[in-house]
Amino acid sequence: MNKITLQIRCWIVCLLFITLAVSCRKDDLLDVPNPNVRQCNSYVDQFEAIWQGIDHSYVLWARDTVDWDARYRKFRPVFESFDARRATNPVDSAEYHQAWKDLTKGLLDHHMALFLWNPDGKYKCKVTPASNNYHHTTDVEAQLNILQNQPGVTHFISSYDASNARVKSAFCLLPGRTAGKYIAYFRFSEFDLRSISPDSTFANKEFIVAPFKAFYGDNYASGVTNGYAANEDVESIIIDVRANPGGNVSDLDALFGGLIQQDQQFGYTRYKAGMGRLDYSGWVPLVMYRAKNYLSKPKPIVVLSDINSASCAEIFTQSIKTLPNGTFIGERTFGATCALIPKTDIAFDIFYTGCFGDYNTAPFEGTGRPSNPSSFSFYVYTATYDAVTNDYTSLEGSGVKPDIEVLYSTESLRSGVDNQLDAALKHLRNLQ
Repeated sequence: MNKITLQIRCWIVCLLFITLAVSCRKDDLLDVPNPNVRQCNSYVDQFEAIWQGIDHSYVLWARDTVDWDARYRKFRPVFESFDARRATNPVDSAEYHQAWKDLTKGLLDHHMALFLWNPDGKYKCKVTPASNNYHHTTDVEAQLNILQNQPGVTHFISSYDASNARVKSAFCLLPGRTAGKYIAYFRFSEFDLRSISPDSTFANKEFIVAPFKAFYGDNYASGVTNGYAANEDVESIIIDVRANPGGNVSDLDALFGGLIQQDQQFGYTRYKAGMGRLDYSGWVPLVMYRAKNYLSKPKPIVVLSDINSASCAEIFTQSIKTLPNGTFIGERTFGATCALIPKTDIAFDIFYTGCFGDYNTAPFEGTGRPSNPSSFSFYVYTATYDAVTNDYTSLEGSGVKPDIEVLYSTESLRSGVDNQLDAALKHLRNLQ
């Protein structure tokens, strides 16, 4: 079985859809409507389109415990009643939102989001079925203020987004285990090298990329060159992806590939290969490839993650965790570990695998009413790939577990102590 890199996922999707096009029987395509072109002129139309779309497109049915057929029997009458009341006692936005929330409650996919207009186009809602028992907000500003005031800190750099409202990345050097040696600290808020690449027109680009250049070097998007990560005086590394929600999967090779000395497998992936709930492709190894410019010798690496680290941040965390020289310190991650390809990233309709619906008229935050809400009134954002670790353990919904657990503490931050950072520094300074 050929190994694949995350950078060629789109090629896999192209092959997938070619396969589906030639393997699906004509009568299958006639009997089951494509949710990407489904007309929704009533509440029942919308219910049927989304229920069937999830039924055929959802990649996690092999493990999900929701009885989807029972949900159909329970909720179709609910949406029928919405249509019956449409002329005399219209459904309000709260009742509409609650019906969709109850229908999808408990689905395992932690990426999943439903963006919905009601069939009349009068109001919209967003439904996210995923839930965690443990939540907190991550006070990034407090964490960076504490970092900046660490004893012996030097070369501190931080950058913000264009509105100067949110930290994008940060870098500094901290005293290491050995006198005259250092720990290189690097933090970034999301996987977005596309927006800070050399050909980007982003107004604040040079300010944004300063921490990237300090850590990786001038060619930060293609591995480690002349940055501090490769400096002989840097004996160990902390990479902080706390509160990082993920982003572009192609960034994983760039940001991880420079830290390894050989290609690294961290799990397996598969996709839906047919319209049946359990129609899957075979498992394919997930591999990160060594970058052109990489560390010539391994250095101890700690990755800091928390419950708000999601998607690519979790894959990155799991990848560091699998390294012989890698340690994950913090708390379990969010649990959105199955990758997806949004409909905007491909040039044709996705038919029964991953995201479906009409992206252009879906009710995203800040958008106005669609010109024809009864035609395309939803977009379902859901995983394209199932993924497991090297021992075939699924992390979806449960997240990556730390090697050294240190729970987030608001009280510690208020007192001027970042207990998770302190644990990372202690670990690296005590290594033999």
